[in-house]
Amino acid sequence: MSSPPNASKHKKGKIAQCKKKNKKMEKYKAKEIDETDANDSGHDTVSTTITTINTSPVDMMTSKDFQFDVAAHIEMIHQQLKDTVRVQKFKEAILYNKHLFKNKSVLHLNCGVGIFSLFAAKAGASKVYAIDRSNVICYARQIVAANGYGNVIEVFKGNIEDIDLPEKEVDIILCDWMGYALLFQSTCDAVIYARDKWLKANGLIFPDQAKLFMVAVEDQKHKNENIEWWNGVYGFNMKCLRNVALKEPRYKLIKVEQILSKQCPIKAIDLYSATKDDLKFRSKYMLPMQRAGQLDGFALYFHVYFTKSHTPLGFSTDPWSAGTNWMQTLLFLDKSVGVKANSVYYGGIEMLSQKTPLDLNDMVINLELLTGDPSFPEVDIEMSWNLRPAVMPVESLHFNDNNDIRKETDKFNDDQSSAVQKISNCDANRDSQITVKSFKASEARVKSQKQKFIATKIMPNEGIFLASQTFTIGENIYVCRKNRRNKNKHNKKG
Repeated sequence: MSSPPNASKHKKGKIAQCKKKNKKMEKYKAKEIDETDANDSGHDTVSTTITTINTSPVDMMTSKDFQFDVAAHIEMIHQQLKDTVRVQKFKEAILYNKHLFKNKSVLHLNCGVGIFSLFAAKAGASKVYAIDRSNVICYARQIVAANGYGNVIEVFKGNIEDIDLPEKEVDIILCDWMGYALLFQSTCDAVIYARDKWLKANGLIFPDQAKLFMVAVEDQKHKNENIEWWNGVYGFNMKCLRNVALKEPRYKLIKVEQILSKQCPIKAIDLYSATKDDLKFRSKYMLPMQRAGQLDGFALYFHVYFTKSHTPLGFSTDPWSAGTNWMQTLLFLDKSVGVKANSVYYGGIEMLSQKTPLDLNDMVINLELLTGDPSFPEVDIEMSWNLRPAVMPVESLHFNDNNDIRKETDKFNDDQSSAVQKISNCDANRDSQITVKSFKASEARVKSQKQKFIATKIMPNEGIFLASQTFTIGENIYVCRKNRRNKNKHNKKG
């Protein structure tokens, strides 16, 4: 039987492919063998190439490393950038004052990912030196290069005391130096050091002034959940932990309705003249009570000012303003005190570092509370709180039964005009007149915020359920996070 006419051609083509393949293999092997290097046994050695990938220090960090360098964690970076009050006011202070930044050298302390350095470069700065001791600067370098400012912004890693700048003097120091209760975990000492070493005689600091306030508050619910809760835990006595929790300040956003007294300024800082001795203080205070209630503790907050701006600029962390990452620092009393309207409470408060030299990460607050005749006071309380690195969990409002749900529903469904009037009255009684525009919340803005708070779903940092979004089955009321369905379209679905 004869083979097909194309069989011989197919066979020849297959043989040719095999020969080509063999030649390629021989060339490949010839490249691998290094004929010039031979070992003592006479065998040829094969040369190999190892390729290494250069990784930044932040990529090599483990979960243990992030405990000591929280600023480099993506969640902390996200939290800082999402603080729109802080970022937006710094942006306005820089970009609204381009005439101050144009062709100037800027020193940016605690730069993080360099968002304020980018604003300064955009405003026309000739050179920006961004410094941070955290590995977050690895991200800062990438962000600077990605936005085309590599020739303007130069990033340094290390403590400010160990950095050598290419220039002997700078025109502007830019730093987000405020901490909790203004001083705790702040970097005021770094700004003072940089000012004395590098800032020109007529140089600028952004921001340059701040003022710390205190106010009496009523917050029985939060105190019961975090302090009194330790009196009996699952039927066991854990009062020893109650004493520990009592000395730990809390960081939360308080409501205007919880405020009992007028606010009182207790500390002011001007970074053009401040020294390290000014980062501790003792001050007298006086708190006239605006209404009767239960005095559970005190709230501390601050205002910040950019006084060199051609228009008044600043922002606040007080309860009347939009929330920030600093929130308010809440100091609970061991025993709550019943107060009457128009009564006056006074005393002294001090805030200082427990270590020498100064360490703003380890501070203590001491307070004396008096009322009545100083010779024979009706109330005489002394308390101390230890300030430690802050942990700020998102707290949720737990409903225990249907009555609690109905109470919360009635609370949020009150007439909005009365709520606006109440907030306006509290704001009108503030004893300090704030000239910064951003501190003055108009009635329309308060009303719009109240409407938005009722109409929208829960925000993560508010930590409460919107009781106005409920549905009823029989006699029971349930809280629903989602919008109600259209019953006209789906009237048979449960």
